[in-house]
Parts: sequence; C-alpha cells; structure tokens
Amino acid sequence: MRAHSTVVIALAIAAVPAQLSAQGGPGFLSGAEYRSVSYAAGLPTKTMSELAVPIGATLPLGRRVMIDAGTYYVNATRTDSSGASASLTGLTDLILRTAFQLKPDVAVLTVAFNLPTGMGTLDPIQRQVASAAGSDLIPYPVQNFGSGFSVTTGLAFAAPVGPWALGLASSYRYNGSYTPSAEDTTSLSPGGEVRVRFGADRIVGQGRVSLGLTYSTFSNNEFGGAAYSPGTRIIPQFSWSLPLGNNNLAFYGWDIYRDVDEAKDPTGLAAKENTVALGAILSLRTGRNTLRPSFEYRKGWVGPGGLQSNGTLFGVGLRYAVAAGNRFTVVPVVRMDFGNYGPQSVSFTGFTAGLTLRASW
Repeated sequence: MRAHSTVVIALAIAAVPAQLSAQGGPGFLSGAEYRSVSYAAGLPTKTMSELAVPIGATLPLGRRVMIDAGTYYVNATRTDSSGASASLTGLTDLILRTAFQLKPDVAVLTVAFNLPTGMGTLDPIQRQVASAAGSDLIPYPVQNFGSGFSVTTGLAFAAPVGPWALGLASSYRYNGSYTPSAEDTTSLSPGGEVRVRFGADRIVGQGRVSLGLTYSTFSNNEFGGAAYSPGTRIIPQFSWSLPLGNNNLAFYGWDIYRDVDEAKDPTGLAAKENTVALGAILSLRTGRNTLRPSFEYRKGWVGPGGLQSNGTLFGVGLRYAVAAGNRFTVVPVVRMDFGNYGPQSVSFTGFTAGLTLRASW
C-alpha cells in the first residue's frame, strides 16, 4: 500500500473513533481479555478488574465502501478498601461505521453511529466502578460503559508532498441527551465535538517515521439547567519503525492533554490532565507467525490548581500472532504493569491475559 494511502486510512479512523476497526475484506473479531490491578493501602480502591469480550465484524460493499460494527461484553468489578465489591456487567454501546473512498488513496468519507446499547445509566456504586476504569495512566480494555446516541461524520484527505505523505482529517460529532444517574431523572446533553487531525509519514533510511496531531473542542454540556464547557483535547503522536533483518523494531509516543476551565465548572470535579507515554515493540518473525515483546512507560499529571504528579506506569508485554490456516489468526497476549498512582504515589501492580481471534475471507 502506498504511503499516502496508509495515511488517509489512519486519519479516517482517527477522525471517527470506534471501539473496533478493521480494514480489508469481510472479517470477524472476538476473544477475551482479563485485566486486574491491585493497589496498596491509601486509595479508596483496593482492586479493579475487567473481563472484556470484543465482538466486531467488517463487510466491504464493492471496492469503495466498508462497513464495520463493534461492541464489548464486559464484567468489571471493583473492591474498595474495606473489602466490599461492586460490579458492572453487560454490553457497551454498539458502534456502526461506514467508510466511503471518494477517491481511492486520496479522500475518505466516514459516518459513525453510537447506539446506546450499553450501561449509560448508573447508580452511585456503579459509577464508582466505571470511574475506577476511566484512567489514561492505567489502561483497561473498556473505559466507557455507555452513553447516549451520537452520530459522527468525518472527511480525510492525503497526498504526497515531496518525500512526505501528508494528510488532514476533520469530523463533527452530535451527541444526544441521556440520563446518567439511576437515582435522578435529570438529563445530560453533552456538547458536540469538532475534531481535526494532521498526519505526516515518510521513509527515513530503511525505516518509516509517522507524526500526528489531533485537536478536539466541544460545545457546552448541559445538565440540570447548568451549562459548562468540557474544554479541549490535544494529542500529539509519533512512531518510528525500522527493519532488523526479517524483523522490525518500532518506537512510539503520545501525549493526551485535557484542558478545562476549572473555575467555571459547576460540578467542581473538572480538572486539567496530561498523560504521556513512550514505548517500543520488537516484532520477531517465526515463519508465518510473529512474536512481539513490548515495553511501555507512562507518566500522568492532574489538577486542579496546576498540574501535579498523578503517577507513573511501567509495562512489559508479550503478544504472539499465530496464523491458523489462511483465514484465521489467533493472538494470545500477556502483560505486567507496576508503578504508583495518585498524589500520594500509592503503588500498584497489574496483570493482563487475553486471546484475540480474527477471521477473514
């Protein structure tokens, strides 16, 4: 695939976020991933675990149109510092997306629908479970358990400029209102989101460098007669991959900066956040299969009243993609994490084990 074709597809996916995505012919994805994190004394949460089962499918319609759909079945359990446990179990929202190549390798139009099949209305105990999984610093398979209906339209362009393949994408997401609290009938009307992403890609020596920058801004949320701004999001990204004989080594990094006017938030809960990640993945080919050991470092800061350290994470993982015939791929994965979390730097350890099944035809 040409470089600018890769850029335009990546931009289209980024402009219209989905839980699961795939490219190529018809396909199906499922499996299971278990994630457990244990915290030392000093936090309200003692352990947090998730068992997530992805369910996704893709279907091309001709040479220019691709339809995909995805959701998760998830069981999330939080145990607090006193030993009491609470769980969230069920489907997440269903994402339906269509991508249409207006001009192959140059322009892609995308439309995505978020159908509220998930757990958008929660009681106070359930909200504590969902909140414990909603961290950029400590990754969980599912971080959003449900919301209201939304529709997103996006347009992405890419073209070669000298040695670079450059791309630009934009999207707008309309969010419908929903009731987030089981004990209160007040509706939340999330503001619309405008997202713009720039991408650049080029060959450097025998390797490849990719750069990206995403900017998101939102109109006001409305809840109980009060309106407040969710702020903006800025996400720079980079990756550098280079061959090592028949193998490959890739470095990557990203920074998620969430800016919000803390003084104007009527809930008093809004705070600026910044999370940075750096990592490396080594791809070792063994015949038709690929073994991928990886390392990742994350550092987080959070407000209010100025950004303060919110923890660090060190993660090591191993993924093995096994070609089971011509149409099936089986991918077992394990990962260990350790670090500290929160202003008190409470230590934690995490463990992940999973198995992904992909079928294509």
